[in-house]
Amino acid sequence: MDPVTHGLTGALIAEAGFSQRLGGRSRLVLTAAAMFPDIDIVYRFGGLPTYIENHRGLTHSFAGLFAAGMILGSILGRLDEERRYVAWIAACWVALFSHLLLDLITSYGTVALYPFSRTRFYFDWVFIIDVFLSGLLLLFLILSRRSQSGVRLARTGLLAACGYIGFCALNHSLALHQLRQSAAENQIAYQSIAVIPQLGAPVRWSGILDAGTDYYQIPFYSFQKPQSPFQVFNKTRRSFFEQKARETELGVLYYWFARYPVVDEYEQQGFHIVEFSDLRFYIRVYSFFVRRPFVLRIKMDSAGNVLESRFARS
Repeated sequence: MDPVTHGLTGALIAEAGFSQRLGGRSRLVLTAAAMFPDIDIVYRFGGLPTYIENHRGLTHSFAGLFAAGMILGSILGRLDEERRYVAWIAACWVALFSHLLLDLITSYGTVALYPFSRTRFYFDWVFIIDVFLSGLLLLFLILSRRSQSGVRLARTGLLAACGYIGFCALNHSLALHQLRQSAAENQIAYQSIAVIPQLGAPVRWSGILDAGTDYYQIPFYSFQKPQSPFQVFNKTRRSFFEQKARETELGVLYYWFARYPVVDEYEQQGFHIVEFSDLRFYIRVYSFFVRRPFVLRIKMDSAGNVLESRFARS
């Protein structure tokens, strides 16, 4: 999720009982703790490949957050006149793990079991920016701070946020059902299926069918069955140049990161160009794709020697 939603969650957690027990400074502490895992944004200064490899890794893992909560809570407990170590550690854990849970419900992927596994986990329930969820948290945060029943309102707000996420999870199941029906009616044989949440509303989805050598993609709303035609994207061209590109260091990294890598090949001024993009991240406005984040472009000569390998804007 976006930093604002994480911060609002931490602030509401503080109002749900911790600020009354630990004092007003817990509001700032838990708001910061709920945003803390995204400190790995610093990897961006090392370049996009470094960021892709490390973002949502250690600072978003169960092991990393457990350790961070212990350290931060112990420091705060030591600074507390009453030495409330357990209460501070518990508060930090709640705020920190709220970040992990909110990231898991998106489609980006979180290496939650790092360092024991580098598998990326995702539920595909909520788009990374959800104004309804953020607005709900903000509303109850304001109400809790203006009312004498602040604790009760804050807890109600957290339950309401959980209810909204539950609604999105059910909506995701409905969207999957609709896409399966459409695939059957259009006689599309697929190996795997996914519905990716889209910006704007919790009922907007991008349906993706992995058919082996191609992907079938279609935008739709969960309350109605997707209507053909599907758009077809190349999963692989099985070419010499594609294989060479995939064997590069960045190619290996990309295929670890991407869930639905799309391959484009073309010639430019006598050179062979292979581009990899992830269909999961395609941003569509109505029927037009307007952005493809995380595009890897590899330039080769006629013998397959790599001349340039970089992430390009698209």
